[in-house]
Amino acid sequence: MRKLLVIFTLITVISAQIQLLSPIPLPSNVIIDLDTQEYSDEELAELLHKGEIFTFLAKAGKTQNPELAAMKQSYMTLFNITHKIYTSAAFRVAFIVPYKKIGKYAYSTSNSVLAYLLNRKIPFEMELFPIEDEENATLHEALQNLSGGAFDLIVAPVTYKGAEYLCMQNLETELFIPTLHKNRVDCMNNLVSFGGIDYNAQIETLSYLVDPNATTITVSDSSSISKMLSQAVAQNLEVKEHLSLDRSGYYKDMILRHEDLNESTIFLNTPVVKSSLFLSQLTLADFKPMQVLSTQINYSPLLLTLTQYHDRENMVVASSIGEPDPVLSENIALIGQDIRFNWLNYATVTGVDYYFSTKTGEQRLTKERFLDGSIDYDVFLYEAGLYRFIPKEIPTPPEDLNDTYVYPDDEPPMDDYQSDMME
Repeated sequence: MRKLLVIFTLITVISAQIQLLSPIPLPSNVIIDLDTQEYSDEELAELLHKGEIFTFLAKAGKTQNPELAAMKQSYMTLFNITHKIYTSAAFRVAFIVPYKKIGKYAYSTSNSVLAYLLNRKIPFEMELFPIEDEENATLHEALQNLSGGAFDLIVAPVTYKGAEYLCMQNLETELFIPTLHKNRVDCMNNLVSFGGIDYNAQIETLSYLVDPNATTITVSDSSSISKMLSQAVAQNLEVKEHLSLDRSGYYKDMILRHEDLNESTIFLNTPVVKSSLFLSQLTLADFKPMQVLSTQINYSPLLLTLTQYHDRENMVVASSIGEPDPVLSENIALIGQDIRFNWLNYATVTGVDYYFSTKTGEQRLTKERFLDGSIDYDVFLYEAGLYRFIPKEIPTPPEDLNDTYVYPDDEPPMDDYQSDMME
């Protein structure tokens, strides 16, 4: 009897295991459209009448006729066609990568876009064209290799020097520069667009938090981006003092010489590591600023790691990174890239997402608008909380804002400010 019970139990376990669902997804069908002919709604209806179902499905993607669209959806469900019907390569993108100018960030942008395109599950072609520098001859040769209209988009994470040259070229393909904001380059080329964030918009939004009677102090270092940010603050607000941090990492003596730092409003325009050292040494000097304000330069989880909460208790950081599709964000994180805090990766993916959607008709996965040849970012404010950045409501702007800051002609080289931003 015991043997029979054991045998019955084994059979029961085996039967239960057999009923488990397979983790392998069911197969789906794909229709590749190799026919260049366009079909009207009348011709599409005629295809259905003749029983040419798959030709109808291949050509009905742009129809506005609700009956034809309903028939298309019904047939796609019937044949388990879960993907959009597309040509052999729905999207072709090329990267001009000046790897010696912006180093690892050139490849982080391309890797992020590769993960994005894989996430879309639609055939694509992506090709990298590494270049050593941004000399005119080098860029000219790269553009020659891309001539002939073989690509739908060229992505060029270049510096101001490279952008200036590219804007003057007679291009055949739309070109996207994610590293610079449009206000930083005088570009009249309609085929060139930009994806860099607008620091002045962030500083202007942060200025809404400043009391008119507050003692405002800017803190920067010798880098180009840091100096530019302090200039932008001075354009928006009355600044009492400008402090500059050296490379020593020891700032307590300097802090003690500037008693106005206590109970002041500080615009912290240094990268994360220096900012963390400065904040911790403010605490050591027993100084408590009324508030510490900063731009995208300090929107990093590293800030929360390198400082104690009481060091950053009154700190507010501005960011222009929105909320991308969560599945996309996780898939990009799987290959070691980040679009939640790395603004350059986020900008590149946002730009490619816009052009990809325009070319394929697929729904976008990012929300930023394109306006006048540039990504139009919103500005978000965050408090540097105990464990995370906490969203903060943006106050109503005062009526007597200063004029918009105009970037100086002597733009900083991209390699300087990019390294500062990602430090």
